[in-house]
Amino acid sequence: MNIIGDNVRRLRKIHNLNQIEFSRLIGVSQGSLSDIEAGKSKPAIETVISIHTKFGCSLEWLLKGTSTHISGQPSDINLTSSELCPIEIELISAFRKLDSNNQMEALEIVKLKLRSVI
Repeated sequence: MNIIGDNVRRLRKIHNLNQIEFSRLIGVSQGSLSDIEAGKSKPAIETVISIHTKFGCSLEWLLKGTSTHISGQPSDINLTSSELCPIEIELISAFRKLDSNNQMEALEIVKLKLRSVI
């Protein structure tokens, strides 16, 4: 299981950055970032702090995947469950049951759907 690497990749993709752009922002080489995302190495504490500081993600989410807070997202993600309709609750519940690769695929499908509607 590669929680940190998967979360780093997810964060990078959320911000629409390639590995070169993201690695420059957090102060590591593209090769190091690639190794982190692939689970071949763990990030140094300085790298973790840099990601946390520059992208506002919670350390708990980044390291353990147990928090859902990622700042820099549209403000409506901070809604409470009472503010969500049943379809939104079902969608979030199903999404959370997926592994990170399937979550990324589902997100891409939703983005494609949005492009066809807009």
